[in-house]
Amino acid sequence: MDTLLTIVKYITDSLGAMVVMPLFLIILGLAFRMKLSKALRSGLLVGIGFQGINLIIGLLSNAVSPAATALAEKVGLNFNIIDVGFPTIGTAAWATPIAALVIPLALLINVIMITLKLTKTLNIDIWNMFHFILAGGVAYLISGSIAVGLVVSAIFSIITLLLADWDSKTWQEYFGLEGTSCSTLATMTSAICSFVVNKIIDLIPKVRDFDINPAKINKLKGISDPMFLGFVIGIVISLIGGLPVAQILNTGVGIAAAMVLLPRMVSLLMEGLAPISRAASEFTKKRLKGRSLLIGMDCAIGIGDPTVIAASTIMIPFAILLAVLLPGNGFLPIVSLTGLTYFCVPAAAYSKGNLFRTIITMLIFYTLHIYVINAISPLITELVKWAGVALPEGAALVAGGNPEHAFLLLIKPILSVFGLAG
Repeated sequence: MDTLLTIVKYITDSLGAMVVMPLFLIILGLAFRMKLSKALRSGLLVGIGFQGINLIIGLLSNAVSPAATALAEKVGLNFNIIDVGFPTIGTAAWATPIAALVIPLALLINVIMITLKLTKTLNIDIWNMFHFILAGGVAYLISGSIAVGLVVSAIFSIITLLLADWDSKTWQEYFGLEGTSCSTLATMTSAICSFVVNKIIDLIPKVRDFDINPAKINKLKGISDPMFLGFVIGIVISLIGGLPVAQILNTGVGIAAAMVLLPRMVSLLMEGLAPISRAASEFTKKRLKGRSLLIGMDCAIGIGDPTVIAASTIMIPFAILLAVLLPGNGFLPIVSLTGLTYFCVPAAAYSKGNLFRTIITMLIFYTLHIYVINAISPLITELVKWAGVALPEGAALVAGGNPEHAFLLLIKPILSVFGLAG
């Protein structure tokens, strides 16, 4: 068991998504009868694209964080739930005895479901299978049973595949990613919320016709340019934060750079993905009697979209404002703010690039998200303490900003119904 855990942790932690996903794509390309040189080129382009995306997300975070921190300091309120982000919660999840078995189990379930025609998604997003480990870890903590933890992890794996299939049409149509689906569980709650909110907006006269789409505004050439839009957004949020002139300008230029560079990195990634998608389509038509197979990918592929970048940048000050204004909230998002970029991906897709609808969706989603974090924080804190992970000084409760916490909230009541909650 320890050896298996070491291998799995090496693959997910040491190698990471930027190596694991290209490696799996190369193997898939060869399995789909691509030439080695073409499969290798495709895999490397995807890896380079992911590396570039991560670097630019870091640039965006560094550009925005001074304004976000200044705004938080201006507020001056006390919050009793400390935002520890992904690393602390991830360390706790990996400490559970089910951790080593979850990813092999998820891969086995995926193969079985494809064979039985229960899913079209082949999930190669190994890194994001951590979310199955977290779900199983929470179930283990509640029940004290390894078997129950593994069953819950398996259920989360199945739910992810089914949701990826459901979401695939919107994903492919908006981002132009034929032959793929998004298999990142963390963004599924945002996708569901986005679907519902847009259906409601469609019922409201006049509001449903209001459209702000960075990709379609051609008459205002300079103003609609993503670079200009990013610069203006950066200036505005820095002014709200009360930053000095030098930092205001640096924030504006940093966000403008992200608006320009992210789409270019995504285009590199898509250049690598396209040949494999075509090979997968040809292979499945011949070998699977016309069935289509979707390659399950990380939601990061969609973050180069202008609406996604604009919405995520605009939402950062709004996220802090919501945390301040919402009654009964004890959580101030700081570490988790960069996650907003990923949550905006499905919001933009279901809004068809309409920035107005995307922002409305994200305001509703993040309001719900904050209350979910408040509700789940005692359980997350218990898991972190159980794993022996050091809490920040003076922290009574901790939480992270992963939105799949909404799914985690269901685990304890469901286990209680079956008499499995300890």
